[in-house]
Amino acid sequence: MTHEIITTTPNLGSEKIISFPAGGRMANSATAQDAIYETQEAMPREFSLEADGIYQLRPGDDDNLVPIRVCSPLIVKGVCRNLNGTGWGRVVMVEDPDRVWHQLILDQRDVSKKSMAALNTLFDHGLALASVDKAAQSVLELLSSWQPNGRYTRVHRLGWADKKFGSFVLGCGKVIGCDHVIVDTISEDVAGSMHEHGTLDSWVDQVAKPCEGNALMILALCHAFTGPLLSMLDRDGGGFHLRGVSSRGKSTLLGVAASVWGAPSFVQSWRGTDNGIEGIAAACNDSLLVLDELHQMDPRDAGATVYMLANGRGKQRMKSNGTAHNINRWTVPVLSSGEISLEEHMASGGRSMHAGQDIRLIDIGADTRPHGAFDILHGEIDGRAFAERLQRAVQANYGHAGPAFVRELMQVINKREMLLRYIDKFCRSCEEQADLPADGQVQRVLAKFGIAALAGELATKFGLTSWKPGAAQSASRELFIAWFETRDGSTQTEIKEAVDRTQRYVAKNLAGFAKLGAQTSRPRHGWCDEEWIYIFPECWKTIHEAKDPVKVARLLHGAGLLKPQKGEGLQFRMGREVPDRPRVYAVKATAIEALANS
Repeated sequence: MTHEIITTTPNLGSEKIISFPAGGRMANSATAQDAIYETQEAMPREFSLEADGIYQLRPGDDDNLVPIRVCSPLIVKGVCRNLNGTGWGRVVMVEDPDRVWHQLILDQRDVSKKSMAALNTLFDHGLALASVDKAAQSVLELLSSWQPNGRYTRVHRLGWADKKFGSFVLGCGKVIGCDHVIVDTISEDVAGSMHEHGTLDSWVDQVAKPCEGNALMILALCHAFTGPLLSMLDRDGGGFHLRGVSSRGKSTLLGVAASVWGAPSFVQSWRGTDNGIEGIAAACNDSLLVLDELHQMDPRDAGATVYMLANGRGKQRMKSNGTAHNINRWTVPVLSSGEISLEEHMASGGRSMHAGQDIRLIDIGADTRPHGAFDILHGEIDGRAFAERLQRAVQANYGHAGPAFVRELMQVINKREMLLRYIDKFCRSCEEQADLPADGQVQRVLAKFGIAALAGELATKFGLTSWKPGAAQSASRELFIAWFETRDGSTQTEIKEAVDRTQRYVAKNLAGFAKLGAQTSRPRHGWCDEEWIYIFPECWKTIHEAKDPVKVARLLHGAGLLKPQKGEGLQFRMGREVPDRPRVYAVKATAIEALANS
């Protein structure tokens, strides 16, 4: 199908009928026809655009100027630059031999120098030169002299274009909101998966609706909607790891979540280097990063990769000339799966998990519901049949809900404080129900569930789930409390064991601890007073060597039994009454006695 456009070409003195294919793979919502109308007057007078390409006026045999075709259809649509005013370039549209239009960016430095680099980029997208002399030079001249009025913001990742939250770039190239934004240098694999299929109504009916009554499915889908919220609310990324044996529904949950933003191929693999995952994370900015099969990641790199994904910052790399590349940055929720936990996987590579890692990728059992990962089957005979039904549904309908959520979210940008209050209210209700301790790590995990609850309730309000109001909140609360009870039981046991070890060591070596303030030489093990026992690091290592001394210190600190130096890690620096003021582990003496005897 084609549309016909009449465009005036005064330098040829006639009207030309130009046909362009409807749609096409273009990186912006504007059409090729619109681009012609917008840029025709800025086109150099010796050039014109006709249906079959660009023509240039050149001297003929009798020295009269005649139009000579120099290349296939090409439009310079506008100029672009980064948010900071650098990175200038030309926004160019080119038609390939299949009559599909592509929109791309040519760097200004290549255009200004009339460099072949500019032509090579166009060739890659289907530009064809005519068989005439100096065709390449003519195209380079056209590119450098065409001065359109259009101005675009150039961005290097998907998602929100700036902190005003007025433009959101999708992987298919469309821009929600202000369309004077253009994106380049993103992962083609990710971008190629972020497109639409089926309809939004069918997705709601066949994918979202069956989630109701299934807490894990609701959480996965809610988490998929949190991407656009994180930057708005100034929250970090990270997310959930669904752990369980194979063939119990984990991969189905990932597919359901991925369908919010794109095709089933939007699910990525943990396989590969942390550098590769860094590029994928940057491409998934403000949407969702879905990673399947944790065991495929090198266990020695897994912990650092989790930190990197949640913190939203890639590695610093240097160019060949010694200057630094721009660092990849992103804010993205992560949904992961695997048969074992992150801690177990890291241990297989000789690594110990730190507290900061397990709160950035929250471990949730995904095979303990009545039907594996599912609670109810909505009429299917077993979990396998239900999973297959969902898999068919996400193959037929995907990519609609995420963009629809963004469009609705743009209408409540000015209600940021109200959204934050919702999260706070959710967290307070969970704190009361579970009688939570004053543990910063637990609070950070709770906030993740709170954001998921908020996203799910908003999606329901926007008409994207068909769930009853409160369903997302209830599922998030249920799963958080289950996580906390599992973790708290394990943690309290570990704390009790650590306290017992410390108490036995102190009791056995009491003579090696000096009374703080007494005029004595340096003691063998440390000092003590009525409130605290100050233990030398080498002694601490001896006490807890079999259980990771640093992890034990973190556990006791989280329980309020360790006094660190303010802002300086887990150790405490002795006061001026102690020569050289050595660093020690300061453990609460009264708590040790109470817990050891409980």
